[in-house]
Formats: sequence, C-alpha cells, structure tokens
Amino acid sequence: MSNNSQDVFRAFRRFGHFSRRLAWQQPQPPHHHGQARLLRVIADQDQPTSAQLAEILDIRPSSVSELLGKLENAGFITREQDPDDKRASRIQITEAGQSKLSEAEKAQTDFADQVLAGLSDEEQQQLLALLNKANDHLAETVKDIPDDDQPPFGFEGPHRHHGGPHGFGGPRGPRGFGGDGPHFGREFPRF
Repeated sequence: MSNNSQDVFRAFRRFGHFSRRLAWQQPQPPHHHGQARLLRVIADQDQPTSAQLAEILDIRPSSVSELLGKLENAGFITREQDPDDKRASRIQITEAGQSKLSEAEKAQTDFADQVLAGLSDEEQQQLLALLNKANDHLAETVKDIPDDDQPPFGFEGPHRHHGGPHGFGGPRGPRGFGGDGPHFGREFPRF
C-alpha cells in the first residue's frame, strides 16, 4: 500500500468515526438500519413475499421474518396469505408505515446534508464519482470470491456482513448498544 493509499484509507476511517459520533448526537437517529430499509423495499414492490425481500436485501430469511414481526407489531405493515401459495404471505406497507418511512428518510437526508455541509455541490459530485469508481472496482474484485458462510478476516459468527463476531455492532451487542461499551443501556428509539 502506498503512502497515498494509506492516507486516503485513514481519511475514510476518520470520516466514518466522526459521522458515527455525529449520529449519536442527533435528536432522532438518521435511520434504523434494517427497518427503514425494509419498509422502503416493501413500499417499492408490489406486495412482496418474505422470500422475495430476503433475496432483494441479500439477508437471511430468519432476519427478514424477525424484522417483519416487529414492523407488523408496530402497525407499519400487514401480511395476508398468498392466494396462489398458501405457505407464503404477501406484505404491504400501511399508512402508518408510509408515514414512518417518510420520517426516517427525511432524517437520513437531513443527516447526510449535515455530514457533507463542508463540501460544495461540485465537491460532492467529485466525491461521488470517485467513490463510485472505487466501489465498481471493489465489486469486480469481490465477484470472484465465493459467497459462502466463511466470514472474512477470521471473524466467526453468523452475521459476517453486519459487524463481525457479535452481529450488529461488535462486542457491545446489537447495533453497538447495550453490553458494557461506552453507551451501555443507550438505544436509539425503535419504530
């Protein structure tokens, strides 16, 4: 790795660090990782099944089922048996779910505006082009790596895509909240 590459990578990490700190200071979290994303997909699809959602989001069906249960209990979705397949349910966003989704997306937009306020529109476009170029290269690089159940870099555990050995958020528990970390007992409000 060249000195230039190291400096860029350190700057990315520092940007991520400060962005997370800013997120903690928001009166309302900018997003609720899985639920807002799932609501967006449900809103965009024509009454998808949980299997379709798992495929679209590239997450385990059991994770989708858990999130759907929470959304249904909160009144943000409804599930009705698929008339063509009695084993499947069709999922639809409710008016309350659409309202919550709009609220979450506005919070995300406001947060992104705040994070990138130090860059002009032109600089944001340049950054976007560079990040897209780097992402395209990474996508090509990882396409040849088999997508099996072996976690990268020696991590163990079922949630390799979501924070390493302890699932979402690492050793402090789900999404980094709870446990004995610096934010013990603090959780973002849930939908």
